[in-house]
Amino acid sequence: MYNDVDMVWLQDPFQYLEGSHDAYFTDDRTTIKPLNHSHALPTPDRNGVTYICSCMIFLRPTNGAKLLMKQWIKELQSGSKAYEGNDQPAFNWALNKTAHQVLFIPLISIGFVS
Repeated sequence: MYNDVDMVWLQDPFQYLEGSHDAYFTDDRTTIKPLNHSHALPTPDRNGVTYICSCMIFLRPTNGAKLLMKQWIKELQSGSKAYEGNDQPAFNWALNKTAHQVLFIPLISIGFVS
């Protein structure tokens, strides 16, 4: 489990981490999703960018999670100066590039407000 230092847990987050997905993270869009929302990666905007928040990530020790982390590192290392101090764009590019190989689930906004 990784989360930003400015996050506060008001209850046990592990109750939402059901299943055997490789990665769990929060969707940074403002729309509140219902409990039965789609688990697909959100549709990228017109610039090809998704808005997944890298502020809370839970990974299982799987090949898919390792692939995602390796791709995130590649994106950070090859990224522009615009990435300085902000790992979120690189995380989103890594998610988009590995989406067909990683079993992930965006967490519901009701339980995980970003």
